[in-house]
Amino acid sequence: MFFKIGECYLDTQEMSLHINEQSILLEPKVFAVLMYFIEHNDRYISMEELHENLWQGRCVSDAAVRRIISKIRIVLNDDHKEPTYLQSLPKRGYKLICPVSQIAETSTSEDTEKPIDVKNNDAKKNRRFLFIVIATLFLFSLTYFIYKNTDKEVHVVTKVIDSVISDKRALAVSNDGKYIAFTSKVSHEENDHIYLKDRESQTVKMLIDDTTLPRGLTFSNDAKHLYFSDNLDGIALLKQVALESEAHKPEILVSDFYFIADVFVDKNEDGLIYFSGQKSQQSAMLIYKYNSNNNLLEEVTSVAQKGAHDSQADISPDSSKVVVLRVFLDSKRNSIRVLDLKIGSTLFQHDQNVVIYDVQWLDNEHIILVDDKKLTKLNIKTGDLEIITNSETGLIAAKVLSSSSLLAIRDNVLTNTLIEKKLPLSDFKNVELIQEKQPKQGYIKAYQPVDNKIWMVIKESGVNSLIFYEKTKADKKVTLMSTEKPLKLISSSTSGQYVLLKLQERITILNTLDNSLTYLSKADELIGDITFSLDEKSILYTRKSNGEWQAFKHTIEEKTKEKIFKGYRFIRPFNEGYVLGDDNGRLSRFETLKESMIPMPISVSTEHNTNWTIIDSTLLWSDHNLINTTFYEMDLYDVDASSLKSKTFDFNVIRPSFYVDKMNNLIVVESLGNKYSDIILFEIQ
Repeated sequence: MFFKIGECYLDTQEMSLHINEQSILLEPKVFAVLMYFIEHNDRYISMEELHENLWQGRCVSDAAVRRIISKIRIVLNDDHKEPTYLQSLPKRGYKLICPVSQIAETSTSEDTEKPIDVKNNDAKKNRRFLFIVIATLFLFSLTYFIYKNTDKEVHVVTKVIDSVISDKRALAVSNDGKYIAFTSKVSHEENDHIYLKDRESQTVKMLIDDTTLPRGLTFSNDAKHLYFSDNLDGIALLKQVALESEAHKPEILVSDFYFIADVFVDKNEDGLIYFSGQKSQQSAMLIYKYNSNNNLLEEVTSVAQKGAHDSQADISPDSSKVVVLRVFLDSKRNSIRVLDLKIGSTLFQHDQNVVIYDVQWLDNEHIILVDDKKLTKLNIKTGDLEIITNSETGLIAAKVLSSSSLLAIRDNVLTNTLIEKKLPLSDFKNVELIQEKQPKQGYIKAYQPVDNKIWMVIKESGVNSLIFYEKTKADKKVTLMSTEKPLKLISSSTSGQYVLLKLQERITILNTLDNSLTYLSKADELIGDITFSLDEKSILYTRKSNGEWQAFKHTIEEKTKEKIFKGYRFIRPFNEGYVLGDDNGRLSRFETLKESMIPMPISVSTEHNTNWTIIDSTLLWSDHNLINTTFYEMDLYDVDASSLKSKTFDFNVIRPSFYVDKMNNLIVVESLGNKYSDIILFEIQ
């Protein structure tokens, strides 16, 4: 077999590379790594993936792997600074960026590239014929490559299953398909419920009326028990309830966990219950196996990389494999790995840079992926993707009924409200309500008031627009920029000249006077915190580099940058210096004149959907536990937190993210509308 890689040809049988009329015999491991890059040339390959798939069971350093990659660059005559073949990106890995195609085995580099000495018309005809053959083969290979890497779509019929009108997060289906169990939460109620629906009689009854965040739900193989997770403020339990009992009293199977998410079983092995669990808030989420016959608990997966969590999983119908959804919080990457259930080796891996909510086996060769835009069928042997449906947005979970049908939970579109709330917390009153979705102006993604000025990001028909207007002239809105790329509003300067944005994952400064953009970061850089300096002439931000957080000061006019602190992820300015927070959110106050670092008695949240700020000499921050949202307030110079005040709301009513208007001493929070979900039946035809 031959592959054309840019201007080179790889002979897989001889393990040799043909380039510039030279043939280079490759070392076995160099050949193996190069072949892996060719087979996965549509995406970046991480160092971890190379270890797992090419050095299975062997302890090899990253430096040894990099030496192999350097040898590949050498034989390809590739410059790592300006690559034409192999590109590397921090935190993402390596990717072939040159054209790659498979050609017929009868074609070699000499046949296709070496000049032919033409001395007569027959030779010219032969060369033309050879060129046509090669061009045909190349076009065939290119067509096949596009076919293999293009999502295909199948025809489906959907039907809404009657259930309780409520917010649903998890569902389960009995092996015989007779029963459906689902979680339910009515807006503004404190507890979740679990219901059981008989598909034959169409009756629905409540099983559990008092549980918290039951994110995992599954039947036993004989449908005599239902297993579910119960998460109450840092205390997570795996429970079971006997379905044949009238009392339906839950029994605790596993405790001593911080959070338990997905729960599932091996359909061919009774007594084994699997779940994704987190031992502590700082630890990674892993897949665990609990044996109810002997009460033994063991880890199924392990995580070496910080910020990686195995959040969802499922056992294949033949019980030989487990598919694991690994979420990388730092890089926002989702990895679907198929592992051999007995020995744990990686059999298949597929990466996506979109949020994946659920993974389920359809049969022994296909996996169902649920993301925020579509249902997809993934073939683990070929890597082919088939779109089951992309017309049902809001899908968050799925359960397979058969190879041609499945159930899914679909969230319905809500109309949320943005609320301006007056500070301090003792006077936390609503000032103004803004509807998040309005018929004539689309969906409001962000709303930032600064004195009389309003900045908004509105999404309509797939386009994000940055809008500016004055409150007294609300009918005279100005669109400063529009883009189909992801756009997030961070904050605006008081004068309104500069606006901090995240544009396609890059921190960006917009100068509203000339509409010029200045980029502070690259798309793959990990930014921890960002804000204006007090005089608004500089931008303060933190970035993680080589495993260490560093704080920088970027001067806007001069476009210069200087490093000002090391080891801090969070930064805010105040009159006498800076307040800094480490990777765990623990705060310290740095006073510039005294050059002293003073530890503070509190920590801010490290969750991405929270915020913190300093207004005059008051520190304000938000936190949540998925049940409640809490806003905190404390004097900046408090040494024992005696001035600490708080206000708590239902997490499903008030979200913890907020924008700040220091001029009017208020913040803007999001209040959710009445949330409800449907259970949808998909029939694949």
